[in-house]
Amino acid sequence: MMATAPEAKVLLYAVLEYENKPAHVYLTSTQLLIENSARPRSHDESLDARPSSGAPHHVIDLREVIAVRAEHRLRAKEKRFRFKSQQKPCLLQEDRLGGTNTFSLFMIKRVSRHRWRHKSSAFVCRDYGTCQIWIDKIQELLKNPEWNRPKRLLVFINPFGGKKKAPKIFDEKVRPLFELAGIYSEVIVTKRQYHARDVIEEYDLQTVDGLICVGGDGTFSELLNGLLDRVNAEAGVSQTFRHKPVSPSLRIGIIPAGSTDAIVYSLVGINDPVTSALQVILGDSIGMDVTALYKKEEFVKYTTTMSGYGYYGDLLKDSETLRWMGPRRYTWCGFKTFLANKAYEGEVSFLLASEDDSHPRDHSICYSGCEKCRRASEKTAALSPARDPQADGDVGATGDSAASSKRASYLLKDGWHRVRGRFSAINLVTISCRCELSPSGMSPSSHLGDGCTDLILIQDCSRLQYLRHLTRIPDLKADQFDFEFIQVYRVKEFSFQPVVEPEDEDEGEGEAREGCGRHKSGHRRLRSASSNSVWNCDGEVVEHPCLYVQVHCQLIKLFARGVEEPQKEDSSLCPTCCPSYDSDK
Repeated sequence: MMATAPEAKVLLYAVLEYENKPAHVYLTSTQLLIENSARPRSHDESLDARPSSGAPHHVIDLREVIAVRAEHRLRAKEKRFRFKSQQKPCLLQEDRLGGTNTFSLFMIKRVSRHRWRHKSSAFVCRDYGTCQIWIDKIQELLKNPEWNRPKRLLVFINPFGGKKKAPKIFDEKVRPLFELAGIYSEVIVTKRQYHARDVIEEYDLQTVDGLICVGGDGTFSELLNGLLDRVNAEAGVSQTFRHKPVSPSLRIGIIPAGSTDAIVYSLVGINDPVTSALQVILGDSIGMDVTALYKKEEFVKYTTTMSGYGYYGDLLKDSETLRWMGPRRYTWCGFKTFLANKAYEGEVSFLLASEDDSHPRDHSICYSGCEKCRRASEKTAALSPARDPQADGDVGATGDSAASSKRASYLLKDGWHRVRGRFSAINLVTISCRCELSPSGMSPSSHLGDGCTDLILIQDCSRLQYLRHLTRIPDLKADQFDFEFIQVYRVKEFSFQPVVEPEDEDEGEGEAREGCGRHKSGHRRLRSASSNSVWNCDGEVVEHPCLYVQVHCQLIKLFARGVEEPQKEDSSLCPTCCPSYDSDK
């Protein structure tokens, strides 16, 4: 990258060979500056070396350097670049015995939209001693505690997810990068469902800097729930109705190897294993919202992507018997569910987000360094950690009919809204949920860490109307919500109550209940659940239709940078000044 050298303290200076030419090279705490003009310097200038003002420089950002390594061999022709008479190289014994005077920097390069690879740049020093000084100093700078780069990782590989290529992806694409960066990885290949969760429950997490899953969204969900269960248990937090979970100190990384990889697409912009591995190595960190799900006041699980009732619930339930088809089962079951065109009656209650939290149709995109997510994080940190659920309008509290009427009025005054009708689909989208088939996602303006989820209500409509909505989802320029039968809201809490509820043998006869998991007076109960759909929660079926959802702002940290803005990506592509740039993908 071409730039003017900034005013920064120079830690090391030398004339090194770069691109087969001598160059003045300066090392600061965050950058390596290369001045191509190799004009001789006097002895006094060398003692207090500074980049020439106004001269063009190549700038290498150390925050994007993944490793520095000595080249353990001399050049075949023993080629040495020419120094001035006062700069004759002193050949040490180590050089003659097979030492090296060359080191390479390995750094990221952006080869296409959102896709990263790594490249190397070689520097030839006067002698072995100078080379080792530069290597040691750069390695010291790469350990900057502010960059929080991992050194030891616990890796879980799901050999059954997606196209069953996770072990091969890790061994061929990810492990070599981790070894290059000096990261130790303890690998566990999962053998069954909840294997990773069980390991996390007993593992000494103090010995690792993060958890990595090689798989799809389901593998990540298992790691997420296992980690949150562990930290909440250690903190003495009971996962009861509307609890306040503890945020883990460990970060989670995702190496995509699943069917849809919606989380990775929303975090990075592409489901490329090498790109995700490089962001883990650099120690990139981003906060992401997590939703807590409850059925009948009983905690179910934590989710991060989407919870869908109606169309997406029916689709997933139907696909469970067709796992032998692999990812193609979703296309087939989606077609069958579309032809069935079912609608389900119920009542939706939700707490709207404030106007500061924007709206699902404001066309704002969550890019790396998102200002809305930053403000949401600061606002959450400023709130008191203790909260009285009753003061928030606890829709799950028991009481008589008079008390419930009073509560309903209070909730409406407190920002709660209710919508009742027949719905073809009810979707809660916490992140944009991008994927290969939908580059902009289920809710393109959803943010990773704004503390909200986007509620999409699709009223009972014809097949043609619903088809028009579905065909707009993959269209980057179309507004998929611009229909009279679709309503979208940005909410912080949500509750769904079906008009008719399935028989629950655990409940006593005649028990008066309301809100989430509570029966409205006058509604008859059926022994069959055929009048209701199921919930698709992060790709897992939740059979009971009555659901309560609460969003927790940036509850977890992930090894990711966020989707980079296209113009910023393009500006960093500079093949002409990158000697080892290549176009491989």
